[in-house]
Amino acid sequence: MGLYPFQKQVCELLSAGRSAILQAPTGAGKTRAALYPFLRAWEYEGDFPLKCIYSVPLRVLANQFWAEYEGRARNFGFVRPLDVTIQTGDRPEDPKLEGNLIFTTVDQTLSNFLNIPYALSLSQGNLNAGAILSSYLIFDELHLFDPETALPTTLHLLRLLSGVIPVLVMTATLSEEMVLALAKELSAEPLVLSPEEAAAIPSQQKTRRMHIVETGLTGRTVLEKHQQRSVAICNTVARAQALFADLRPLVDPNVEVRLLHSRFLRTDRDNTEAWLQREFGKDKTAYTAQSAILIATQVVEVGLDITSQALHTELAPAASVVQRAGRCARYQGEDGDVYVYRLPVDSRGQPDYAPYNTRIQEEVCNTTWDALARRSGEVFSFGVELAVVNEAHHEADQQLLDRLKANRFAVADRIAQTIDAQARGAATELIRDVDSRTVIIHPDPKSIDNPWAYEGFGIFRGSLFGNYKELAQLADALGEDWVMMTAEPVQEEEEAVRARTVYHWQCIASKDDLVGALIVAINPRLASYTREYGLWLGVSGDGAWLSPRQERIKRQRDFAPYQRETFQEHIARMMRVYEHRFFDRTKGKERPPLAEEVTYVARRMERRFTWPQGTLDRGARLLFAMHDLGKLDVRWQAWAHRWQAEVSTLRGEDLTIPDDYLAAHTDYDEQNEAEQSLNRKLQRMKPNHAAESAAAAMDWLLDHVGDQALARAALTAIVRHHSAGAGGQHGPFRAHPAVATALTEVLTDMGVEAPNAAGIRWELPEGEALSRRLMRPKREAELLPYLLLARVLRLADQRSQDLTR
Repeated sequence: MGLYPFQKQVCELLSAGRSAILQAPTGAGKTRAALYPFLRAWEYEGDFPLKCIYSVPLRVLANQFWAEYEGRARNFGFVRPLDVTIQTGDRPEDPKLEGNLIFTTVDQTLSNFLNIPYALSLSQGNLNAGAILSSYLIFDELHLFDPETALPTTLHLLRLLSGVIPVLVMTATLSEEMVLALAKELSAEPLVLSPEEAAAIPSQQKTRRMHIVETGLTGRTVLEKHQQRSVAICNTVARAQALFADLRPLVDPNVEVRLLHSRFLRTDRDNTEAWLQREFGKDKTAYTAQSAILIATQVVEVGLDITSQALHTELAPAASVVQRAGRCARYQGEDGDVYVYRLPVDSRGQPDYAPYNTRIQEEVCNTTWDALARRSGEVFSFGVELAVVNEAHHEADQQLLDRLKANRFAVADRIAQTIDAQARGAATELIRDVDSRTVIIHPDPKSIDNPWAYEGFGIFRGSLFGNYKELAQLADALGEDWVMMTAEPVQEEEEAVRARTVYHWQCIASKDDLVGALIVAINPRLASYTREYGLWLGVSGDGAWLSPRQERIKRQRDFAPYQRETFQEHIARMMRVYEHRFFDRTKGKERPPLAEEVTYVARRMERRFTWPQGTLDRGARLLFAMHDLGKLDVRWQAWAHRWQAEVSTLRGEDLTIPDDYLAAHTDYDEQNEAEQSLNRKLQRMKPNHAAESAAAAMDWLLDHVGDQALARAALTAIVRHHSAGAGGQHGPFRAHPAVATALTEVLTDMGVEAPNAAGIRWELPEGEALSRRLMRPKREAELLPYLLLARVLRLADQRSQDLTR
């Protein structure tokens, strides 16, 4: 099937290295537009990044896209195999972002950029940012990004990479004003489909009408409009459960009714989602139910590829209403109706806007109702959707744009501080402020050793506040002496290497006690759980049900056992994985050469900072030669020879090395307890080497790199090639007599012109930290090459060990 005109336009822009913001209706083919340039370049080896990172706001979207394209990749018949991977909190299958096409969440992408990766330790915090910098980036469903956290950080990242890599931002429901303003801010091309362009797309040739209903949403109103497939969406879990309970007694036995929200155990949620995809999907031959109704919350607002003849929803902001409407008459030739209902009222007789409780959100809801009321009964085409969104969100979007502009430099400062200090706490400011608590159900929390071993439910703190009074009243009625408890982690005072964490449980006596609680246990008499309803707070259970224990996942070792190699062998192997394809034995996959993976971004970065072509490639090679210079210290070599003698005794084989052996690595298996013990015993003998390497090579690097900013970047990559937070404090260094010869040999082998070691500091006293010589995150010409070179250096260092086996 050929490309639609807007898909061709996207491809032309991105293939030329430009960026774009695309607004198109749901089902119009945005995903194909986004991926086609990458897939075409992959097949025909075009001038385009070799990695694509597709970021979405929800895990369910990442799962859906991965399942679709992982299957398609096997059928594309590429000459080069395409490795399609997924990296989310639920499925951390590509923690180092080594796949070619990676589906992930925006949280994962931003945490990697900020050097506080969710999937790696902080010591490896600088490993993945270079992958972000060297990839074609797609940010989908931008309208769902948190406007106070993820959105400003994403915009900063895209400004930083403007002109360096192609970026595509996609949305269905931003206002036109917002799209144009963001495009200008990011130097991107705005592509907003006109109503006429959208109408010409076959998938948009359907009829969907919009109606307002002056009453509240009830089971009877849902049933009155029901044909074969209906969906009803409530704004809160409690209201969805109540609607489900109201509807079930009214339906005939041949009507299947299911409930879906965020408070189901994973297995039950997965089963319902599978049922939903089958019974509401595009392939109607797969339907097994004669008639079906889904009651849900916002969890179905995006991501699920389903359709219905009637969709009922409580009033919400226009962007959300449009997203929900996309689950009705979704496919070509279908006909459907969307019904928008008044909100229920609270105890004061006021509309219950939850969870849209801010003043501006309430105003958007009211404006949305007015905009829909003027069009009630009309066909809800893409043009009408845009008009409603523009009308309802205009003022809110203008206020958001003003805030983004006013806070731009403060956000930039906070991002720089986070990258430099690896402050994980900054995630609540820059990625997502998750104001939820993990809730478990247990009759005796004080008997629990580790509450995190149980499968919990994420419930917003405000919802727990709202339920506390009701639960307390139910506890009084049932004669229960506690409602909720929270656990305080305490380190046991013992002289062990790792102190065990114990949890002290205490009762929550009021809502105020919930403020600092991270995990909450609820009395099972005050809540119930069933596969049909999920967790229902305030509905008395029998006290027997408790949260199940989570399945323990065996942690894979991060690195293979080290095997001894000389300094020269180590650098040669790093060069091999840099210049040639690498077979990853742990994953059974072939990786492109690291040099090839960064060629595109290196060339564009060199152009941006007016560096000669090939500057970054040469810089990477020089880093390989210098990053372990500190290991050629006489004390480090003495430790290595001692280690080999000791480990020979442990293993019962001769692993000793001759006096003239300049070791870069020794034989060591970190999973072996005896070798762990030996490592602790000899640890004091072993000097550090990263900052020492940088201090010794500092002047030499500046002479050979020729640019102050790039020299800072290279120096920082060396200092932090084992620990991303290292500050550069170095100890004394005295080079082994054979170092100059070994270094010249290495430089000659890697093709450095006129190789010599002149300028290396062969002896250094213990000195102050090199912090004044390291890259400064606010300076783009220092930050960007550092992040790129740090990834290349660390991956080459790690992968080279596979070649010793």
